Amino acid sequence: MRRSLYLFILLSLLISACQVTPTSTRLPLPSATPAQEQAPQEPSPTAMPPASTAPAATATSLPATPTLPPAELPTSTATQSSAATVNLPSIINSGEDPIIVDHNSVALFEHIPDEYLAAARALRMVYADRSVGWNINQALDCLTASSWPQAPAYCRRDYLPGGWEWTTFNANSLAAGQVPESIRFEPSPSRYNRDNWLFGELSDHWSGYTEKFITEFAPSYLDSKDVLSYQFTYLNVAGNEAISDPDNGFFADTPERYDYADLEAFIVQYPDKIFFHWTTSLARSIGSQDATDFNNQMRDYVSRNGLILFDVADIESHTPAGEPCFDNRDGVEYCDGRGNCVNYPDDGQDFPAICQDYTTELEGGHLGSVSGGGIRLAKAFWVLMAQIAGWQP
Repeated sequence: MRRSLYLFILLSLLISACQVTPTSTRLPLPSATPAQEQAPQEPSPTAMPPASTAPAATATSLPATPTLPPAELPTSTATQSSAATVNLPSIINSGEDPIIVDHNSVALFEHIPDEYLAAARALRMVYADRSVGWNINQALDCLTASSWPQAPAYCRRDYLPGGWEWTTFNANSLAAGQVPESIRFEPSPSRYNRDNWLFGELSDHWSGYTEKFITEFAPSYLDSKDVLSYQFTYLNVAGNEAISDPDNGFFADTPERYDYADLEAFIVQYPDKIFFHWTTSLARSIGSQDATDFNNQMRDYVSRNGLILFDVADIESHTPAGEPCFDNRDGVEYCDGRGNCVNYPDDGQDFPAICQDYTTELEGGHLGSVSGGGIRLAKAFWVLMAQIAGWQP
């Protein structure tokens, strides 16, 4: 009887030892095509890029990953990247304060501690955008010059005092104290080295744009980058794409389009990566209801869910003194520095738009023909990356 009991216990132990707990599996992603890394040609400063006519993409190719409403996002804790010198924050910090970099953050650039400049430099980052994103990429290069007079000419342009004519300031201007504050900066090829930060060209209707980021662009960089992102352009908020529509826009979870829910489903699969969000770029004529509504939706979404936001729209629509700027339909004459002017009747509506001092364009919103807006965005980008790297100013 006792021997039988011993045999029964031994047999039970052997059966338990042989049992294997099944491992969790990750749903496969669609096959990825590496994004082109070659920098695009600098856009014409006097023309807006053509709007995409591509139809909205369907979401049938996404893995069947369940998504949650914004207020119920799960918490994911990111691990330290091999290339970073600090722990990366959570991609979704539910219950935590969001990281929001806006026009009030630009002044923090001068106060980033050296240790967090180093940590930011170490982060391997890629972002997707079109022409304005390329302008920001160029402005980041301005900060890597050996000295201010040695920076490229597009870093040193501004309007002449008292008029809309613009010129490129030089070393003599700097020595004479004539360089406007908005384009004064102290570059350094070592402190502001951005070799690990990459720009990639990408554009489409906002839904197709999101699809390309999820299925092609981001997957092609998952092995080489720690931080990934993409920005909608001012053409995506021109009004005809209805990006802010409460039923069919980006923040509406619909099966017909790629939207915020599909982006969330992708992001939560990679808790060791950082994803940050943007508000859109703006133009002199965009300034629109769609732009204003979408950017407010994005700010609310980020704030409610403890995410990370680079608020480009807020930076572009405020002067260095913090005064707001509005669209060009205000009965005020504007000129482009080449003798071309417009004066549209006041429509009685004030939509946030890129400040006149940040672009020479009458309708568009490219940076670079005058440098102040690009330099401010480059400084703010360093503040953003330092905070992603752990700085808490």
